Amino acid sequence: MELRQLKHFVAVAEELHFTRAAAKVHVVQSTLSASISSLEQELGTALLVRNNRRVDLTTAGLALLPDAQNALAAAEHARAAVDAVKGVLSGRLSIGVIQGLGAVDLPALLARYHRSFPRIEIAMRHDPIDTLVHATADGDLDLAFVSQPYDGSRVKGLSLGSEPLALAVRHDDPLADRDVVDLTDLRDREFVERRSDLRTRLHIDGICADLGFVRTVCAESNTPIDLVDLVAAGVGIAFLPPALVAKSDQLVGVATDPVIPRELALITPSERAPSPAAAAFLGELLAAGAGQGHTSQRREPSVV
Repeated sequence: MELRQLKHFVAVAEELHFTRAAAKVHVVQSTLSASISSLEQELGTALLVRNNRRVDLTTAGLALLPDAQNALAAAEHARAAVDAVKGVLSGRLSIGVIQGLGAVDLPALLARYHRSFPRIEIAMRHDPIDTLVHATADGDLDLAFVSQPYDGSRVKGLSLGSEPLALAVRHDDPLADRDVVDLTDLRDREFVERRSDLRTRLHIDGICADLGFVRTVCAESNTPIDLVDLVAAGVGIAFLPPALVAKSDQLVGVATDPVIPRELALITPSERAPSPAAAAFLGELLAAGAGQGHTSQRREPSVV
């Protein structure tokens, strides 16, 4: 059993499509198919069920996948450790990011990082907060940029500061000319919002509940960029990160009283040391002056 075969198997298992998997590992489809067939022969069992429309994992394939992923990760970590000793850092850095990150100029930071460590491959992933937290704790991500609250039982948090969410309205909305809007003045407005089980939504709903009202939500999405489009189309108004509001020339961001704070943090696993690639990134981040200290989190129920 070779690492190359495991890499090919994992690619197909993750993509569930031979053509996409072949492109992912930079081989032709016939080579990928032959590699996996050889692995199946060695193991004496089928790992994949192939048909004209899609690929599925057999029971044996499902059993092999976690160990295959761990083996590849261990091999990559070992290679990166040796390269670090030689002074040539290489490997892969997997970063999770919530949408609308404003406290850190991540593109500029990654550009500096890439100039310093050109042999490190960078992979970015956008997901809800709890998905990013679980992926970081489980080792699927090296680190992630998230906002509080989150389940901090298996991750460490480095505070990146706080920013208020902005009330996003269209340019022609009566509120667009206001400097500040009282939250209680929004009782009768319709909102577009994140799903009701997502942490940012729960955070906003809690603040409004403390002020004695429940917002009217007319449309939901788990993707904040969708909310930008819905506000621009006139469906409703929304509370959004200022960085997202700024990306649309059709929206205006208005301050609120009281503010809806958004505490940003960089999280890393608490159960293992950072990979060399991740440690180098943390060094770049701290050199840029972004981190302000570790945050403390009490354990909370997981809400994805």
